[in-house]
Amino acid sequence: MTKSVLSDRLARWYLQLQQFEITYVPQKTIKGQVLANFLDDHPMPAEWELSDDLPDEDVLMIETTPPWKMYFDGASHKEGAGAGVVFVTSEGEVLSYSFTLTQNCSNNMAEYQALIFGLEMAVDIKQRHLKVYGDSQLVQSTPWSL
Repeated sequence: MTKSVLSDRLARWYLQLQQFEITYVPQKTIKGQVLANFLDDHPMPAEWELSDDLPDEDVLMIETTPPWKMYFDGASHKEGAGAGVVFVTSEGEVLSYSFTLTQNCSNNMAEYQALIFGLEMAVDIKQRHLKVYGDSQLVQSTPWSL
């Protein structure tokens, strides 16, 4: 969890506990080595067995699939410009697309256009989990919020 989520949660709990005159005292951070030392000093007894018997409870499993990967690139030269997009599905299937841009543009514009084409295609096929890869420094240094 991020710090802001944790602090929001703590603030809400603080307000709930305030009506009962309970004061929240935050716990100090435990250093990793201290925890490791404690576990080393207090080993689990050998006679303890882990039980996988869950009486009267359903065990639910959520299966997650890895996200698709999208690679994009664009290039421009005096005779024209083009853009390419390659998708790799979670099963490893490769889907490649190339586009000829009708207007002359800079390399940066061709890179942007390749990214836009790829994202539009992902939206059209309702692919919401996507890792995007490209070599454009312009695109990589731009802050994105989707």
